[in-house]
Amino acid sequence: MMVLRLLKRIVKAILWLVVIVVLIPVLGLAYGFLTTPSLDRSPLPGVADGAPPPALATQLRATIPGYQRPEESTFLTYPEWAIVYAAREYAGFVDKDQPSGFPYFAYIGRFWQDYATVIRASSGHDFNFANHQMLVVIGTSHTIEHALQWAYENTVGRITEAMAGRRTAADIYQARVAADYAAFLDQVPWYQFPYADKRQGLFAVRPAPGDSAVRTSERKLAFGFADTIKQGYADLIKSALAATSDPAALDIHVWAKGPVGEATRGEPDTLLERDLGADGAVFVTRRYQVFTEMIPRLIDKGVSFVEIGGNNEIMVTVLSTDSIAVPEGMRILFSYPLPADPSTRRTGMVVAVRKLHRVLPAMMEAGARLEHVYDY
Repeated sequence: MMVLRLLKRIVKAILWLVVIVVLIPVLGLAYGFLTTPSLDRSPLPGVADGAPPPALATQLRATIPGYQRPEESTFLTYPEWAIVYAAREYAGFVDKDQPSGFPYFAYIGRFWQDYATVIRASSGHDFNFANHQMLVVIGTSHTIEHALQWAYENTVGRITEAMAGRRTAADIYQARVAADYAAFLDQVPWYQFPYADKRQGLFAVRPAPGDSAVRTSERKLAFGFADTIKQGYADLIKSALAATSDPAALDIHVWAKGPVGEATRGEPDTLLERDLGADGAVFVTRRYQVFTEMIPRLIDKGVSFVEIGGNNEIMVTVLSTDSIAVPEGMRILFSYPLPADPSTRRTGMVVAVRKLHRVLPAMMEAGARLEHVYDY
């Protein structure tokens, strides 16, 4: 009878866990839609200007494998990057302060608000099941991880933090790991991060003179256990992806005008693919942060863009200290102060690809800093 009662309790606990996991994205998206405004659905100004010859555009799509990317992905990739930014902003916060003060729940809410916003922004495109499935999974994981860390850091963490009276060598080491993790995510998926190596490094940290032995031991036990869980989860994800998914496309095709060949010649991992004469040229280059950092360099060299990934619109985010003006060829999707650094504002916008060479310099001149161009 005792065994039967124990089994019933285990089954009940599992069912409750399943219910909670299912409710997280439901409640998260409900919160996101209720706390974000509807978007302007009229055609983006400037998107039709300078349209390329239809026959040539059709030919490129038919003859260059991977040229055309799904346009909705420029929006749906943003919540993935929002998690990268949360890691980056956490790293910046714990570089100077204790992790107990980080606004974990603000970043949980922010993810679901961002997701709701890009659902609205992509509603005129095909429903991309794979992207949405992935966003629900990572949003749920993000929510659970941040909620658990908030609960731990504001109970046990607060106690050992008070006992220590200052940041210990273990705290400083974990702050460096957070910075390494944030930088790693700019170009590589989280599940490739060497959690086991970082755990080994944590265990090897020697306390500085005057460090609290209690705080040091607690940090090593807590973060060592977390790294063990994350490494196991990452290994499962890698195995599952290897068995069920094709590798992510790491390149993006760009149709541009101006001195394209000369401008791209010194860019790493970049190949001039097709010279179109008076209609410009197509080059292929690396995606993600590398691509974002390349774009301003190309614009400075006189390059303009016709299509990126075969599309006419692209999402961009910038950082600034104040609200920014709206130049022609773009529309603001959202703008908010960073939860961990309210003096900095993130603004997300959709930009006409053929206006990108004008919009970005105008915003930079106004004091904004380019954060990312979301390359499908």
